[in-house]
Amino acid sequence: MIAGCVTILHGVAAGQTKPAPAIQETLNRVAADLFSAAPHLAEAIRQLKAILAADPGLAEGHMFLGIAYGAQGSPELIGEAVAELRQALALNPSLTLARMTLARVYLDLARADRAREELAVALGQNPGHPQILALSGEAERQLGNPRRSLELNRQALQTDATFVQARYYLALALLDLQQHAEAVREMELVVKSGANPAEAYLGLGTAYLDAGRVDDALTALGEAARLDPSRPETHIKLSRAYRSKGLLDRAVKELQLATPTGPATGNALYHSVESDLYMEEGFVRMQQGRLEAAAESFQRVLDADASHEPAKRQLAEVRKRLKERAGQKKPGGPL
Repeated sequence: MIAGCVTILHGVAAGQTKPAPAIQETLNRVAADLFSAAPHLAEAIRQLKAILAADPGLAEGHMFLGIAYGAQGSPELIGEAVAELRQALALNPSLTLARMTLARVYLDLARADRAREELAVALGQNPGHPQILALSGEAERQLGNPRRSLELNRQALQTDATFVQARYYLALALLDLQQHAEAVREMELVVKSGANPAEAYLGLGTAYLDAGRVDDALTALGEAARLDPSRPETHIKLSRAYRSKGLLDRAVKELQLATPTGPATGNALYHSVESDLYMEEGFVRMQQGRLEAAAESFQRVLDADASHEPAKRQLAEVRKRLKERAGQKKPGGPL
């Protein structure tokens, strides 16, 4: 996600004792490193584990350990991050930073309903806070409420017009509402801000693609892939762009780059974009004339989500074409 400056909102829970001065000093130093431009995550995790071994009831220790796990970017550690953040909140429900971080993780895992629950509590504790408003807006967008997302992110920008994360989420909501020109304008501002350029270029490329500006989309998405080649979303969007230009070999190559080289089992971040991957694969196969293979791709989407309407429509279209093709091959049928 586009990173904004995080205000650390927390306090000592009622009945919770403060840690020893030496532990607090180490904790403060590790926390400062975590939010630096180049955090030493492995060392931070080692020190936080040592702190928690000495004081397992230290809520902030669990919180920062959860943040460190999440920052590692490893799908295998996402579950550990969630567990530590939830432990922190069990010990101290007033740790707003823990609640916000947990909500971000849930959004990355496409569990927007859980994110909205956490953010509702956080907003009740901190009314009008722009970061919580922006995250709440993104949760609403992922839940299919883009107009509510616009409303919440505009509230966040009224409080802080320089808050890039809110502008990014605002642009995503505009894309969902098919307001392409406005979305492009907002995404261009996000890119100019210099915040998390790989994510920003991906957003801008998506906006260009939805606006029909395919060449501009290829340029922006290519830059996103150069900055962070590990994101499957970027390669899926590049495949769509190449497909729209009829460059199917290039589109297939991007789909191969979007697919994990190892087993995807347990990779929650991959599964959150899996439907998009198989939908795009189905479109490419249709354009290649490989209708049976396209049907397999769309069916894989429906196997994961039986209510996926675009996959239902495309599968029906493929089956219709297959019947027409079979009819043309019958003896005496039209040539």
